[in-house]
Amino acid sequence: MTMRVKYMLVLLAVVITFLSCGRAVCQNPAAHWQQYKSVEQAGFSPEKLKVAKALYDSIQSSAFMIVQSGRVVAAWGDIERRFKVHSIRKPLLNSLYGIYIENGTIDTNLTIGQIPITERDSLSALEQSAKIVHLLKARSGVYHPAAAEMDWVKEYRPKRDSHPPDSFWFYNNWDFNVLGTIFERLAHTSIFNALYDDIAVPLQMEDFRIMDGVYFYERELSEHPAYHLKMSARDLARYGQLFLLKGKWNDKQILSEKWVKVSTYPHSKHGGGTKIGRWYGYLWGVSEYFNNYGMYYASGVGGQFLAVFPTEGLILVNRTNTYLNKQVLDKELTRLFDLILAAKIGKPSADPELLTLESKSRIPADTCCRQLDQSQYVGTWTIDGRRVSIFELNGDLVIKDFDQNFRLLPLSHSRFFLEDIEKYLNVEFDGVGLPFRFYYDEHEEKPNY
Repeated sequence: MTMRVKYMLVLLAVVITFLSCGRAVCQNPAAHWQQYKSVEQAGFSPEKLKVAKALYDSIQSSAFMIVQSGRVVAAWGDIERRFKVHSIRKPLLNSLYGIYIENGTIDTNLTIGQIPITERDSLSALEQSAKIVHLLKARSGVYHPAAAEMDWVKEYRPKRDSHPPDSFWFYNNWDFNVLGTIFERLAHTSIFNALYDDIAVPLQMEDFRIMDGVYFYERELSEHPAYHLKMSARDLARYGQLFLLKGKWNDKQILSEKWVKVSTYPHSKHGGGTKIGRWYGYLWGVSEYFNNYGMYYASGVGGQFLAVFPTEGLILVNRTNTYLNKQVLDKELTRLFDLILAAKIGKPSADPELLTLESKSRIPADTCCRQLDQSQYVGTWTIDGRRVSIFELNGDLVIKDFDQNFRLLPLSHSRFFLEDIEKYLNVEFDGVGLPFRFYYDEHEEKPNY
């Protein structure tokens, strides 16, 4: 059987599954996730699922969700906590392109020279001929240093003008960052505002806020920033559900079916990465190992993972606490996914008993309620040799550190809880009562960014 025939058979299975989901089984969550009262009604073996849970407990995962047909089978760990998504930011940008291409705002055939895009060390005529669509496929042929790229990229980056646009795939942060610049310039809005208005609000995301996005510049390398994001497991699962149902959320077609199809098609079959991946669409990875399920995925540093299994109506989400240097390896996730798929022994019930998925507050009970003079904390400070900023936003104090924004919740006038990162900030005052030193609890592990 040729690879083309094999892929067409998988695609046919995906289409059949999608049609059956549309008729009866698959659905999107409402304001809150619904959970199967028993995993048997989701089509899972409880004994086999316990084996998967045991593996989950043995690795450094911080949150994990199994979503079958739009309902939760299992939710392990801190599913409400906003962790940094790392490179999942790129597939999140994908949906914004889908929306703004569909409404005529963005033309993917525009070249970066026509826009125009510039760079600190200029762009050659060949580089300027790269089109938006080439950047979406990571095939621009533009090989400049970029903000927030991994160290290995510097070693393997091709020489400039060595490959014409669309002739060679390379996991290129320059492409991804410049797509952010292009989107904001053509759509006349920020990535973070658009992601909130066009995706988070209609999908009824429970945790994502505009402040959870920040720009990260390395101006000595490039004019174009990375766009870092935080998101919870339960919100990321909603994003996967949007793609699973071909861009439709309840009665609204947020993304066109055509966009979902072209985005998750393996335009590039490259040799990089682990066997879980190696194929690439439009900012989405496409699995080689799980090809029989039509699986495509979003992944990031530390084992951040959103996997969509169209033939099964299944979504798997893994989050890892990189605030504390945690890491889950691809081989561990592959094994975990295998066990979960093995635990799926039947079809979900068409009329299951459901419970509202419980949510727990991550804010300490002893948060101070009395008003503080917030203005005295506002400014630029030094913590552990780093320059950080504290500012007021929507009535709250927010600290920007570790390339992210964290809300500061007062426990007293001299001690604060950092939401999401879940550290404690201490403040010392001088003789006239003004803050002069800020420091985190020394016994806590330092985040890794």
